Amino acid sequence: MFETLDKIMMAGIGALSMTREKAEEIFDELVNQGKAAKEGRSKFVQKMLDSAEKSRAEFEKVLSKQIDKAVERLNLATHEDIKRLEKKLDKLHGKE
Repeated sequence: MFETLDKIMMAGIGALSMTREKAEEIFDELVNQGKAAKEGRSKFVQKMLDSAEKSRAEFEKVLSKQIDKAVERLNLATHEDIKRLEKKLDKLHGKE
C-alpha cells in the first residue's frame, strides 16, 4: 500500500509542479533531441497540462480517501456527534 501511495504522491507532486513554461521547456528539449517536430508544440503543451490536471485531481481524491481512513481510525467525534450532544445538553438544561 505504501509503495502505491508513494507513486501516487510523486505523480501528484509532478502534476502540481507542471506549468505551461515547464511543458514548453520539455517540448523544446524534445525538439532539440530530434524527437518532436516544432509544429506540434501547442498540442503537446496542452496535452501535458491536461494530463497534469488529471493527475492532480486523482492525487487529491486518493489523498482525501487516505486522510478520511486515518481520521476514522482515530475514532474522533464528528461534527454530527458534537451537534447531537449539544442538542442533548440543551434539552437537559431546558434551553430547547
